[in-house]
Amino acid sequence: MGKKLVALFLITILISGIFSTHLAVKAETADNKAAVAVMEQSNEGTATYSLSSEPSDKALETAIKTVKSKIQIPKEFTEFNFYYYGTNTNSNICWSLNWRDPKEYDYLYVSLDKDYNIVYYYRSGNTSGKTVPSYRKNELLDKAKEFIRSVSPQVYMTMEFVDANYDNIYSNTYTYKFHRKEKGVIFPDNTVSVSVDANTGEVISASIDWLYDAKIPSPDAKITKEEAADIIGKNLKMKLSYKTNYYSIYNNGKSETVKKAFLVYEPDVSYISVDAKTGEVYLTRNEWVAFGSSDEAAKSAESNAYDAGSAESASLTEEEIAKIRELENLISKNKAIEIVTSNPYLYIDKNLISYTATLHKTYMTSDKEGIYVWRIELEDNRPVDYSRDEDTYRAYANATVDAKTGKILSFHASLNSSYDNKTGTWNPVKIKYNREEGKSIFEKFLNGQIKDRFDKTKLVNQTDDYIAYYNEKNEPVYGGYYYAYNRYNEGVEFPYNGIYGSVDGVTGKIYSYYFYWDDDVVFESPKNAITPEEAFKHYIAKDGFDLMYEVNVINQYDPNYKSSDRYYEYSEAYSVNYEVRLVYRPDINPGYISPFTGEQLDYNGEVYKNENAYVYEDIAETDENRQILILADMNIGFEGGTFKPDQAVTHEEVSQILKKLGYYLNDEDSGSNSSKPITREELAYDFISRLELKKIAKLSGIYKTDYSDENNISREYLGAVALAKALDIFPEYEDNLFNPKQNVTRREFVGLTFKLIKAANNINNY
Repeated sequence: MGKKLVALFLITILISGIFSTHLAVKAETADNKAAVAVMEQSNEGTATYSLSSEPSDKALETAIKTVKSKIQIPKEFTEFNFYYYGTNTNSNICWSLNWRDPKEYDYLYVSLDKDYNIVYYYRSGNTSGKTVPSYRKNELLDKAKEFIRSVSPQVYMTMEFVDANYDNIYSNTYTYKFHRKEKGVIFPDNTVSVSVDANTGEVISASIDWLYDAKIPSPDAKITKEEAADIIGKNLKMKLSYKTNYYSIYNNGKSETVKKAFLVYEPDVSYISVDAKTGEVYLTRNEWVAFGSSDEAAKSAESNAYDAGSAESASLTEEEIAKIRELENLISKNKAIEIVTSNPYLYIDKNLISYTATLHKTYMTSDKEGIYVWRIELEDNRPVDYSRDEDTYRAYANATVDAKTGKILSFHASLNSSYDNKTGTWNPVKIKYNREEGKSIFEKFLNGQIKDRFDKTKLVNQTDDYIAYYNEKNEPVYGGYYYAYNRYNEGVEFPYNGIYGSVDGVTGKIYSYYFYWDDDVVFESPKNAITPEEAFKHYIAKDGFDLMYEVNVINQYDPNYKSSDRYYEYSEAYSVNYEVRLVYRPDINPGYISPFTGEQLDYNGEVYKNENAYVYEDIAETDENRQILILADMNIGFEGGTFKPDQAVTHEEVSQILKKLGYYLNDEDSGSNSSKPITREELAYDFISRLELKKIAKLSGIYKTDYSDENNISREYLGAVALAKALDIFPEYEDNLFNPKQNVTRREFVGLTFKLIKAANNINNY
């Protein structure tokens, strides 16, 4: 648990951004009072504590008393620690306080902002093992509300319940989500989240993201929702694109992974809103402006690409290589080195005279059997005389070569810097090739190496890559160019596959090249797709588009401020302000629209269903149905809107529900995907298999059930039935019959599943 505590502190530090002051003091006094860091006040009078202030003994005392006035600290939590975060970023965390039981692993953690508002709470608990709720979701909503009322009455007064979800069977918590509502208008940028233990009803964690002193504009909109939708439609385009989904199919008892590329329409911008008073279109909620200016500063984004050339590969032993006759068709080590070093397009430093060549089997392409590649490492191993300032650079390069075809699959080479460490200046170099010429060089190389793949791509990005030197005006002069080509299928982009590389403008040589490609991906055809305009009509009609308040973060900085070391020191030239504006905004999630039906899709390409999908019209809110309703609260159940309690449950339904509860089979039995009803003896065998007791159950000659109809139990299931009875999974009947061939109803299956979970926990406690 100590590692968990450290990790929690580190996460909080990362969330808080850059911090200028970090203190930790551990209580060591006999009466367990918190030790504090006493900061001398340089000015007389009352100190003003703010996010940028230095911490003081009075400020820490106020923070501790604030927490203890609202939250009861268990008396056994005698060990105290605190962290202080001073930052000028938009983090709202200032004080983080922790009380811990030194004899146990339990602790309580609270964060406060600069005004001593509680923004985060966490109480450690026992989360070992899998279990199911004792409480219904709706039975603990008031617990969540009451906790927020006690720690922040101001927040409680204007928060509105949104929804509640069951997290997972390991944490066994319900998380209740709230957002702010002011003057009858929702304010979804201010949120509250409370997690409550579904067994004990105890609040485990709470997070409050709130602007307490925000100036809220009037709710009077000057334009209608329909007018706003029309404005958004003129500034947002629905883009047809591919998304991926991996799923398994079973052939002859073996599992195979299928890579499916499904089509969606999605907005071409990540954010858009319309001012409800002026009709102005906003494309950002995070402005950067110079002090005294309202103009938005220029913003830049980094581009990322997956480096397939650096993927992990599995090395073969000598015995394995000797047994694989395919080696007879592989190129030699020397041939692989020659292919790389003699390629006229690659940057090979003249001093790269040392090499290492390793033969590996890799899965950098989607070939299910893998392919053999030569991994070539080239180095300049000349000794370095560190007593001299010059001639310390040593080049290196690496490449992977398809050991069967001889095609180069990836390449990376170092480039020497033109910076002179001795003089502290940059040596100008001649840039002989521009970006367009570099692209031509790279494309010629691709046509020679992977033309079949390159022909299926389009250039999606080209940028300057590395800085060659700084000119006399201290402006960077770029010497390399980066190119990204994404895969397309029938004119639609598939951004998960692509080819990437960089060309040196000084030498005209390639110093980086790699690709990622799925040869076995199954593409959905874009034929008969609806138009982008039709897709937008479907999109804007989904839940989530409404009138709301939103927060615009205004980052102000001084563009002329520089500290003595010539780097910007934003701690002295930076501040954050918040603006609340009334807008129409499409908070539609997920934002995928089927290009064929107009339905909203989830991230697997299936028709989207909300978290409360398992609501049954034939199941009343009664104690008899409590277990069925608890599973529904966990988002587990049967499709179709009706439960049909007396209907026989199938093998497939059993498998689907038990997987959601975290009970898997080590090997998939063929019956798991069967639509046939499952019998009582088959269910007993399934349960015992998921408890990983199948091998024990198969022991012969040792099992006896004492059921009156034991002779009717199939021999292959006898051990499983006996174990299931011993574990009290199946109830005993007065007539002492097991009825092994009888089908199991849905209601009966739910009851038996709860007994399975209890048995599993008992086994873990042995």
